[in-house]
Amino acid sequence: MPIYEYKCKDCNKEFELLTTSAKDDQKIQCPTCKSANVTKLISAGAPLSGIGIPLASSGCGGNSRFS
Repeated sequence: MPIYEYKCKDCNKEFELLTTSAKDDQKIQCPTCKSANVTKLISAGAPLSGIGIPLASSGCGGNSRFS
């Protein structure tokens, strides 16, 4: 299940929510003010190093096979 980031347009609170699908967007409420006036934010996602892709630790041209 994906975690989406939202921002309340009424109180400006940003929050994350674990949802089962994009269809759940119609039911999202701000946890602070309970408003349904929320917008989905664009997330940067997880860093590549956290998913098992080896990255150079010494900057560009390190000992990585991707340099």
